[in-house]
Amino acid sequence: MNMKSIIALVMLFTLAMPMMASEQNPQVEHHPKKEMRYERRPRAMHNKDFKMMCEVVDDASFHEKKIGVIKVACISSYFNSKQCAKLLSMISFDDAKLKALKVLAPRLIIDTDVTEVTDIVKQFSFSSNKDKALEILRQSISQRSSGNSCR
Repeated sequence: MNMKSIIALVMLFTLAMPMMASEQNPQVEHHPKKEMRYERRPRAMHNKDFKMMCEVVDDASFHEKKIGVIKVACISSYFNSKQCAKLLSMISFDDAKLKALKVLAPRLIIDTDVTEVTDIVKQFSFSSNKDKALEILRQSISQRSSGNSCR
């Protein structure tokens, strides 16, 4: 990893630090002056930050390093399906893509739109790996809906 990549990764992590502090209870936020509670939904990484992250992932020479960058980003960020598909497209082999998807899945913001899942599954070459990808996504979604989110 060159110096530009390291600086970009540190900046990415630094930008996400305030979000990490507010994630102690991401479901409900309590305002001290008002007795008002509301559900707080995560947002996908901002496009500018995502572009910077993609540069760092692209600069990483091996799949393990690419997945390592993704793991660091997943500490404090969420991703939409297009961002996930883009990250997976930067990895050559299906086995490594499956590892990356296991890291990304708990941090994905997926609505009920089938095309969102399709964008992700299209990144895999073989039907058996597409099935594995669907299973990873299904498990992540069911864990989230039952309240057992993996973070």
